[in-house]
Amino acid sequence: MNKQVTMSHIGLPVKNAEASAKFYEKYVQMKVLKKRTNPTNIWMGDEVRPFLLALLEETEFNPLAPVTHLGFTCSSCTQVDRVAAMAKEEGILMEGPAQEGWPGSYVAVLSDPDGHNVEISYNQEGAYNAIFEPVCDLEQFSNTMEDGQECWET
Repeated sequence: MNKQVTMSHIGLPVKNAEASAKFYEKYVQMKVLKKRTNPTNIWMGDEVRPFLLALLEETEFNPLAPVTHLGFTCSSCTQVDRVAAMAKEEGILMEGPAQEGWPGSYVAVLSDPDGHNVEISYNQEGAYNAIFEPVCDLEQFSNTMEDGQECWET
């Protein structure tokens, strides 16, 4: 089957697009790719995948519900720890870092400037080294860890 449709972006309502862009640059290494004014929108990407985060400046909105979150992959447990420590210093670390029971990943949750939950993790779906190489075998994304297995470095 020839794929005709693919996910391209998430539009996230924010109070201040510039402040939010600084957060996503600092904590999850996204880069501003496009800006628009009236209304203010900032499009960000990781320059690895063709997927964007569109920060849509709104005057009134509700943050994502607590279980709803934006998930970002780190290259190692050490990277999760580093980002979580930065977030803790700034008072925006909500949970973790901790080993999850399922799907066997190492996770921390931060709060962005608008109260959206931002999850950073390692090994949530298996061998994530594939994500850091733009061309890869998608079979590498299968989870190889067992419930309760401790985080491991590659």
